[in-house]
Amino acid sequence: MKTLLKKTSGYKLPLIAILGLAFAFMTILGRKPTPAKEPIVTPPSSQYSNSIGGIGIIEPQSEVINIGTEISGIVRDVYVKVGQKIRKGSPLFSQDSRSIDAEILTLQATLEMTKVQENDANATYAISQQLSDPRAMSKDEFNKRKYAAELARAAVIQTQAQLQQAITTKKRLTTRAPIDGEILSLNVRPGEFAAAGTAGEPLIRMGDTQTLNVRVDIDEEQARYVQKNAKAIAFKRGDTGHELALTFVRFEPYIRPKQNLAVAGQRVDTRVLQVIFAITDTDQTSFVGQQVDVFIQKETDK
Repeated sequence: MKTLLKKTSGYKLPLIAILGLAFAFMTILGRKPTPAKEPIVTPPSSQYSNSIGGIGIIEPQSEVINIGTEISGIVRDVYVKVGQKIRKGSPLFSQDSRSIDAEILTLQATLEMTKVQENDANATYAISQQLSDPRAMSKDEFNKRKYAAELARAAVIQTQAQLQQAITTKKRLTTRAPIDGEILSLNVRPGEFAAAGTAGEPLIRMGDTQTLNVRVDIDEEQARYVQKNAKAIAFKRGDTGHELALTFVRFEPYIRPKQNLAVAGQRVDTRVLQVIFAITDTDQTSFVGQQVDVFIQKETDK
């Protein structure tokens, strides 16, 4: 009896495994097929039979200008708002000028004093020149009066230069628009400290948005197929039903490392040729910094 139990117990594990596999198989067969997911937006397609694709970024025709400040200091007034159209030379923001104002007042007073000293030295020297008898004054005394007049004149010139330098410094505390354009972003507010030099986040971004351009990255392997004055179209992300007509502007002759890796799995060591196109359509829904898909017609496509 014991021998029979030992023989039958050896078939339990394989039997259980077979039953488990059969259950799993039936479960898989009983599942309903997962319906294919349709994209929310139809992917863009080229109207050209032979074209080159690239990713573009919308930018002003002047490119984006990152505004900084020449002198570090506390911001007192900001004169512009985001989206505002401004003219070249218009003030953007100004910094605290109390210290330089006090220096200007001091130098103005110093200038008046040096002018009085110059007049006194000139008058004394003029008396020495008008003496009828040269022997009435020693040569040493005559030279002292002469050099005193020259020194007083030099002091006036020096003070005038210092005053002009202070006035120029005060003007530099007000940052002005370098071109006609539009304020794209504003990252400075009254009371904040504005540091001179290169900043991680520009104080103000602006640009000439009368005409918008598209800066397109073309992989270096495809760069040789892009011809001057080639036709091109663009599609904004999520709006494949409306194409933007583009006009060739120029090549950026420097082949640079690719930074916009929009597709997963792209090589990070890819280099690209940047091509600039102008958007010829009047489109109020295009914004600076917006990403677009661009198709450029190849020369062989007739």
